Amino acid sequence: MPYPRHSFRRCLALLGLGALLLPAAAAQQTVGEVVASDATVKGSVVLASSGTQVLSGSSVTAGTAPASLRLARGGEVRVCPGTSVSVSASASGRDLMLGLSAGSLEAHYTLAASADSILTPDFRILLPGPGTFHFAVSSDSAGNACVRSLENDTASVIVSELLGDGTYQVRPGQTVFFHNGRVSEAGDAGQPCGCPPPPVTLRAEVPPPPPVGSAPTAALPQPKPGEVQVLVEAPFVFRAEDLPGPAPSPVVAQLRLTRLPQPDLPPPAVLPPSKAPPAASAQSAPSKPARKGFFARVSAFFTGIFH
Repeated sequence: MPYPRHSFRRCLALLGLGALLLPAAAAQQTVGEVVASDATVKGSVVLASSGTQVLSGSSVTAGTAPASLRLARGGEVRVCPGTSVSVSASASGRDLMLGLSAGSLEAHYTLAASADSILTPDFRILLPGPGTFHFAVSSDSAGNACVRSLENDTASVIVSELLGDGTYQVRPGQTVFFHNGRVSEAGDAGQPCGCPPPPVTLRAEVPPPPPVGSAPTAALPQPKPGEVQVLVEAPFVFRAEDLPGPAPSPVVAQLRLTRLPQPDLPPPAVLPPSKAPPAASAQSAPSKPARKGFFARVSAFFTGIFH
């Protein structure tokens, strides 16, 4: 069963990419340091205090966040999330070759009398110096690629086919999409190019409260010449019942009643009744007759006459 033509072209391109990277990997030049929280580096590395030093022939794979490859010669290569990029340097360390199968990267640096290359399975993107490069490059497994000039870019890049003769120059301020591995099918519409923008974080600012004992007042507008001023009088009514009640008193302490067990006391002693005293004599001493006075005898005399 014959293989599709496009798959055969991609296999040859990958073999050519490996052949180009092998001589550079043998030099073992220090390319730069990787600064990222969840990046993976494969190949020859040197652990440093600020990050991981990457040597020529290594690959950097970004996790959920972009990985920053700070170049030893100056500048930066950003590896977008989920992208794996192979890095190789020339014997002098001035020229770089970046390999990108599927994903996105961004180049931010200045070149003097040297040139860098970015290889995808279908295209070779040349960054010739001198110039300041700020470019984003994306590639997918279907043979499509994108090259976008970013802000502050002052140089052009040249895109050429790996298995063809077509070339295309992307100038500052341009974004070009290449389809099906051919420069002749370049256009201005396609997949996103470069790393996604960082999420926007919104912060709500609360004005500081006014000082205690002062109420916020707005400045009165200055009267204009000839402007009619209106004065309004309104009665002021005060009702004490409309005022809010006093705040509840804070609870200082809570009392709880507890029933204590009764003490174990001995039963009370019952005493016999005491003897009654002798009864007094029923007969009382004869009372002395009361002595009668003069008026009593007179009254008795008249009573005996008229009776």
